Amino acid sequence: MKAYRALVATLWHSQRRDPVGLFFAFVFAPALVLILGVVLGNEPRPEFGGRGMIDATLPAFSSLVLAMLGVLQLPVSLLTLRDTGALRRLRLTPLRPATFVAAALTVHFAIGMAGMLAALATGWLVFGVALPSGILAVVLACAFGLLAFLSLGFALAGLYPSVGAATGIGNVLMIVLMISSGAFTPVSAMPDGVRRAIEFSPVRQFVNLVQGLWEGKALSTLGTPLIALLALLVVSAVVGRFLFRWGHRA
Repeated sequence: MKAYRALVATLWHSQRRDPVGLFFAFVFAPALVLILGVVLGNEPRPEFGGRGMIDATLPAFSSLVLAMLGVLQLPVSLLTLRDTGALRRLRLTPLRPATFVAAALTVHFAIGMAGMLAALATGWLVFGVALPSGILAVVLACAFGLLAFLSLGFALAGLYPSVGAATGIGNVLMIVLMISSGAFTPVSAMPDGVRRAIEFSPVRQFVNLVQGLWEGKALSTLGTPLIALLALLVVSAVVGRFLFRWGHRA
């Protein structure tokens, strides 16, 4: 437990030395809600089913945090530690891999939850979006989705060959996931083929889950996104465990 706490503190200080990464994880989503809400307004629009843009898309903005952490920031952070030899030095200690993984998950989970809740709070406090009666279920769904994407981040860290590749490929994946979230374009306005295609996006499944709970749907009616995120969590965890290594392959 002492090693875990020390690692959490060390990894947190490491994150603080990367203010750009912290900005995008914590500030980017709520800043987008604020900017788009001010510029475009939140008046009822037909393309959003008679609701305002922020009212209709607020849960989707929280998904931007997952996309950035899962496919970009967490893999880059882990690969940087590996490339600098920090992980190799940890291997020479009695530290177990599970302890390091738990500490890294804790730090990124805290950052991610803060970013998602900040985005939801911005819509509520600034634009008057009504909170759902089942707000606890929404928060738990955000936590579940975040864990699934952090698991994906560990798997990608094992697949990416270098920090440069993680940055390049991760940015492309992040853009695809952001587009498929529905935060910028109403899904109802997309062509049928595009709508069907984005349903394969894990971010879209997360939005379907959170949006459904936000609108008061019963959890029993949201089996598809739940199963999709659970599958992402389990498969990514297995792949990440298999590919995890302290240093470069010889």
